[in-house]
Amino acid sequence: MKKTPKYRLIAGSLLLALAILLSACGTSQSKALQTAKDNAADRDYYIPHNDVEARNYNWRLEVADDPNTILWCTYFPPTAGLKPITVPIMGKLTSGSKRPFPEFGQSYENPDAQSMYGSSGDYRYGFGPGGKNEYYDFYQNTMCTTVPLVYQAQLTVIVSAKDPTLMAASEQAKQLLAQGDSIGAQAVLDQAIRQIQGGQ
Repeated sequence: MKKTPKYRLIAGSLLLALAILLSACGTSQSKALQTAKDNAADRDYYIPHNDVEARNYNWRLEVADDPNTILWCTYFPPTAGLKPITVPIMGKLTSGSKRPFPEFGQSYENPDAQSMYGSSGDYRYGFGPGGKNEYYDFYQNTMCTTVPLVYQAQLTVIVSAKDPTLMAASEQAKQLLAQGDSIGAQAVLDQAIRQIQGGQ
């Protein structure tokens, strides 16, 4: 009877051991995954019954749908040393990505509750103890509210008053641009800026 070479027996044993080890790892991983699923399925979870999310959603739409709403929006500059500015906004802030029609070729896109297409950004919103008349939203460096805060009044620069000199210069520059006179429009604006800065 022909004997199997010793090195073949060793190699075969190693391959068998490796196969068993890999099989054991796969089984262990599968068991761990199944255990995690079982644990998740067996837990007791709180079931919401107050419908706060839907209430907030409806209240936010009421605020956004009122053209007479005044939002006090504060922008916090990322540069250190610059004071935040607060601006009154009529109605609502609208995302620049909003459109009255779907993206070309994207027939699957559906309009939102206000019959507009596009995303609104990942902002968060909520209401104070005053209910739907006390609205707040937060997005990146901006905070908006329907109730002007003491903080906004005392620690931010409220930008509301219009500069009559610049307003008049803007109107005159617009008329010159409509006539094709860009040089004259720039001159009008430069003169107005020098005037409000104390120059001649």
